[in-house]
Amino acid sequence: MSRIRWFCGPTVLALAFAGTACRSESERAEGAVREPVDQTNRRGEPPPAPNQPGKELREQAERVGDKAEQLAQEGQQLGKEAREQAGRAGDKAEQLAREGQQLGQETREKAERVGEKAEQLAERGRQAGRDVNDQMNRVGEQTGALKDNQGARPQSAPPAAPKDKAAPQPAQQGQAEGAKKQEGNVAAMERDEWTKAAKDNDYQVTFGRDGSVIATKEAKRTGARPSDEALRNAVGGKLADSDHDAVKKLHVTVRDGVVTLQGTVASVKEATEAVKEAMDADGVTKVISYIRHGS
Repeated sequence: MSRIRWFCGPTVLALAFAGTACRSESERAEGAVREPVDQTNRRGEPPPAPNQPGKELREQAERVGDKAEQLAQEGQQLGKEAREQAGRAGDKAEQLAREGQQLGQETREKAERVGEKAEQLAERGRQAGRDVNDQMNRVGEQTGALKDNQGARPQSAPPAAPKDKAAPQPAQQGQAEGAKKQEGNVAAMERDEWTKAAKDNDYQVTFGRDGSVIATKEAKRTGARPSDEALRNAVGGKLADSDHDAVKKLHVTVRDGVVTLQGTVASVKEATEAVKEAMDADGVTKVISYIRHGS
């Protein structure tokens, strides 16, 4: 028990002294804190300035904000200018498109006028060709009539009378001249029939000195020309469909794309029909007819 009392007494005393010392230190610290505040309040001075690093951060933040606002304004200005430039470019593009459409329309109109003019010139050329063919046909008719007259004169001339007989009478000479004239008229009628058939079937004819009839037309095919064998088969097929047996039997030859018909038919009409059928064959542009006819 004595030991316990001895231990408790010193221990309690030490604890009391320690508490007193702690309170003293606490009061001194509190007084040191209150004293500057009281002095500041008594003197009427403003509170101390905030910490310097915080002020610098705020200033930097303000500067960054100002810079961001400035960049935003510049971006808006650039966007506005870009929109204005885009608008001007769109207007220019629209103007160019209108000008292009106008030029295209004018070009089409000019092309149409040129095409019409070319068609007129082509028609004039075809008409001139027909006129030339008609003139050549008339010249051929006259030449044929003269040849017929020259060929018929020796045959129709009466035999030479003996010296002791009288000369031919004027009546016999008139009959011979009438026969010659009639032969010339027949030849002219045949040429007229050939010419009429050519006009009706859109091709041209000329008359050779050897008695041939040459029919031609403008080529309408494009690309490679058919072979001679193909042309001969095409013409033979056309003639085989004829209603006249004599036309079916005509001999057909082709050389370098030129068709030649030979044989005999009953009339000029059948001969013109044979030439028409040959001209209608695909790829044929020229036919030479040596077809003889009875009338």
